[in-house]
Amino acid sequence: MTNPRTNPERELMGILGSLDNTSEEMSWWNAEFKKLGMDAALSRYPTEPETLPERLSEMFHFDRRGYIVGKGLQKAIIPLLDHIDSSVELALNGSEGEGTVDTVYNQRGVMTGYFCNGNRQKRWTIWLKEG
Repeated sequence: MTNPRTNPERELMGILGSLDNTSEEMSWWNAEFKKLGMDAALSRYPTEPETLPERLSEMFHFDRRGYIVGKGLQKAIIPLLDHIDSSVELALNGSEGEGTVDTVYNQRGVMTGYFCNGNRQKRWTIWLKEG
């Protein structure tokens, strides 16, 4: 079960698929939100490549702010996004990775993919920036 939105201002994030450290990642993010007094939650959404369109639709309709994308989905999600950040382009050219998206940000219904290489601080900055 996912964390409910207790008010319209609640920030919702999620993990699509599985990570090597799914439980640790969820614990870290949810502890940070609590420590900062934020009404926010990170939940896990079981996902397969064929259910990615549904998860992105949910992101839009339920106003989820961001997703961490599990390794098995990081290439399959690219054609489903509205935009990809230059970090993904760098990864496509082989300087940082293999052309993958490990982070998605929903800004007013526009889904943008990023390659953060698992960097929590980079994700925090992307997801919680103003605007």
